[in-house]
Amino acid sequence: MAASDRDDRESTLAILSRLWGVLSPYKARVIGVALLISFSAALEAAGPQFVRYAFDVVIPGGRSTLFLWFGLAFAGFYLFRAIVEYGGMYWSFALTQQVVSDVRMQAYDHLLTLPVSRFSNEQSGSLSSRVVSDPNALKGMIQAAASRLSGQLVAILVVAGLLVWMNWKLALVNLVVLPLLAFVTYYDQEPLRTASRSIRETVARLTATSTEAISNIRVVKAFVGEEQERERFGTHNQRYVDINLDRRKDVGKMEGLINITSNYGTGALLLVGGWMVVSGSLSLGELTAFIMYQRQLQGPVQSVMFFNDKLQAGMAALERLSELVDTDPETGGDRAEVPVGPVELEDVRFSYPDADEPALRDLSLRIEPGETAALVGSSGAGKSTVANLIGRFWDPQEGRVTVDGIDLRSFELQALREHVALVPQDPTLFSGTVADNIRYAEPDAPDGAVRHAAEMANAHGFVQQLVDGYDTQIGERGVRLSGGQKQRVAIARAILTDARILLLDEATSDLDSESEAVIQDALDGLFARGDQLTSIVIAHRLSTIENADTIYVLEDGRLVEQGPHDELLAEGGRYAELWALQRRDADRSARPNPAEPPVVTSAPVDGSSSTRS
Repeated sequence: MAASDRDDRESTLAILSRLWGVLSPYKARVIGVALLISFSAALEAAGPQFVRYAFDVVIPGGRSTLFLWFGLAFAGFYLFRAIVEYGGMYWSFALTQQVVSDVRMQAYDHLLTLPVSRFSNEQSGSLSSRVVSDPNALKGMIQAAASRLSGQLVAILVVAGLLVWMNWKLALVNLVVLPLLAFVTYYDQEPLRTASRSIRETVARLTATSTEAISNIRVVKAFVGEEQERERFGTHNQRYVDINLDRRKDVGKMEGLINITSNYGTGALLLVGGWMVVSGSLSLGELTAFIMYQRQLQGPVQSVMFFNDKLQAGMAALERLSELVDTDPETGGDRAEVPVGPVELEDVRFSYPDADEPALRDLSLRIEPGETAALVGSSGAGKSTVANLIGRFWDPQEGRVTVDGIDLRSFELQALREHVALVPQDPTLFSGTVADNIRYAEPDAPDGAVRHAAEMANAHGFVQQLVDGYDTQIGERGVRLSGGQKQRVAIARAILTDARILLLDEATSDLDSESEAVIQDALDGLFARGDQLTSIVIAHRLSTIENADTIYVLEDGRLVEQGPHDELLAEGGRYAELWALQRRDADRSARPNPAEPPVVTSAPVDGSSSTRS
């Protein structure tokens, strides 16, 4: 056997072993359904005996009572068989749906446990396809493997035994047909698997492309990118069509060869069996029953052969699911209690996957409990990376991040993240009501607590003006709210969690000055909670962090300055340069255009340029 063939067979055996692992929790139901369908298949084998008995006994006998009893027996038998078949079909389908549903939930549960790095390596639409579309592709394989295949195998054994019992010489004709059917199936196995794997991957690309375009539809329309997105989707869509056509060619070739081989076998039976009838060694009823049995035998044999098509499609889907499920989840420690203490980065070095340069280089800083710390610096300086490490979305390759001197990796993930709240630059809201989004981390929070959090976040006023107040549906990603409103809801959500560490990732950078002032008031309410809340503010507009206890200035992943606002300005270093640059830009934007009449307006709250998202 060639090495590639051996590897393919080992892969097939491994995947079939995994399939059994999927089915093993349901083995009692699998066995029950298999027995029911096997019984139904065995009952089917009795059908040709009715024909043989009618041709050889009932019709030649010519007695009315014999016809009557034969008719009653015939009707009762097939009614009973129909009931058994229906039961087998229904319970087989129910079992398949349950297994696929559980596999989908297990895949989704595992998906939620994966580290952020896994999500950065694959498009979200492709990951969604793995947990939604791929389990559906298992249906045919599971239903066939768990139930119908057993019934077909029983039918083959029963019918083959009856054929040998009836006339072993005539049964030898099958010895020519069956090996040919097996060869056709084996020959087409690898092309079908390759095509099925390509189909699953293409479906994932289709899902990812459409999801990406829909989730960024404003950008698509703003830059007139409809045609570009149409072409992207059309390319994957056409590939999906082409691969399915190629696969259909392989399936059609296999089906054609199987059918012609089966029909040639029937033709051989007619010739050989007909000669035996003429010679008197076989009755006409026996030949008729033999041909019916031959067709019955060919049906299960063909089903077993055609099962290869479902097997390859299911195996391709199972490969993708296995790749997802085998990805290691996030790991945490065993400490359930997170103490109140300083947050500290100790000689931290961190690089993102496939990045040429480190995002942080031997960075050390310490933030005392209850302190408001600000991280500033130019784009790419490493500010957001610090927040990602404190939230344990990533772990440093060197050094460590600690709370009260304890490495974050020592804490249970859930316990740690219950004490860390995040307000991102682009707040992520979910479809549902305003209240649902505020209580996202505390689903059982009472209405009074939700309202109190909204009041502290300066959100209660605008919420009351919405059509249904806190019960207003805000649409996917909060599309019905303005940027400032979404930000205030996100801040209310952070307040409701009662976290000890708050991460504010440029929460006001994309807002105009008026909205920024409102958000700043909301943040002031958050900072004034009266407990030991440690606030870490990543700031683009330096005017928003003037009152921070300590300002940390980062450049190229290193800490270059730290201290209060006034001290850093007095030192005349990098922070003073950034401050002067922003003040100059603010003055330029505030200066009226000489070509237009001056317009009296209030100065920006922070003296910086205002941009509206």
